[in-house]
Amino acid sequence: MKQKTRKGLFGFIFLLPVIVMISIFFIYPLIKVVLMSFQEWKIMGGSSFVGLSNYKKALVDDEFWKTLWNTVIYAIIVTPMIFVPAVLLANALKKTSRSTKIFRTIFFIPYAISFVAASYIWQWIYNDSYGILNYILISLNLIGQPINWLGQTWLSRVMVSIMVAWKTLGFTMIIVIAGLQGISPQIYEAASIDGAEKSQVFRYITLPLLRPTLVLALILSLAGSFKAFDHFYIMTKGGPLKTTETIVMYINKIGFEFYDIGFGSAVSVIFLGILLLISYLQLKAGGFQNE
Repeated sequence: MKQKTRKGLFGFIFLLPVIVMISIFFIYPLIKVVLMSFQEWKIMGGSSFVGLSNYKKALVDDEFWKTLWNTVIYAIIVTPMIFVPAVLLANALKKTSRSTKIFRTIFFIPYAISFVAASYIWQWIYNDSYGILNYILISLNLIGQPINWLGQTWLSRVMVSIMVAWKTLGFTMIIVIAGLQGISPQIYEAASIDGAEKSQVFRYITLPLLRPTLVLALILSLAGSFKAFDHFYIMTKGGPLKTTETIVMYINKIGFEFYDIGFGSAVSVIFLGILLLISYLQLKAGGFQNE
């Protein structure tokens, strides 16, 4: 009994730094935000309890719904751009060889670049006056005059999504590769002996066994899409006509431009609830509701 207690104590000591970090940087801020959402919270001058007023204000605010809808549209556009190519590339590069390692590295390198740096790079590429994209297309006679890639409503969403897909594709690909490498080669050997074609192996063996990994990758992709902020803030500033202003940009504007901390906290809590609901629905759709 003493030995078990000693092992448990050592385990707790090793976990203590992580517990402290999570408590300080996640649990405490979360509790604080929830408490502030029920208050008219002022940076200078204290606060007062207002109950559900901030939540009611958010639910009738047109800008809240507009930015939420913008975020949903962006997530719908960018998630397939990341997810589908990542699965196909992972299936093509799942074998460990010198060439596949090189290609994995090439696809993963953009993920090591910060979103801020990547946003500035692609903003220069898309620039309608001196951007390299317009220069190449004009040189090839594919377009007659420069296109304002970030100045049109739907086009700006697509072009920013392309940048995000370029940057995060490698990360999702590595997750899927890890899942593929966890599938026993003996299963594929048995399918080959039975005369299964590659398309049948992929559909009836690879995809079902890869389901947990795919659900994880999809949750991470969607959650990352809903938390979009810095690339839109840098590349479009929420324009044109606020069509690329995301919910996180809206929260930032409420809290740090209008200094309405209580209202911003309420919007943040609502947004957290939406993310949790989306994650739950994805897990349920993936067949994990009873596991």
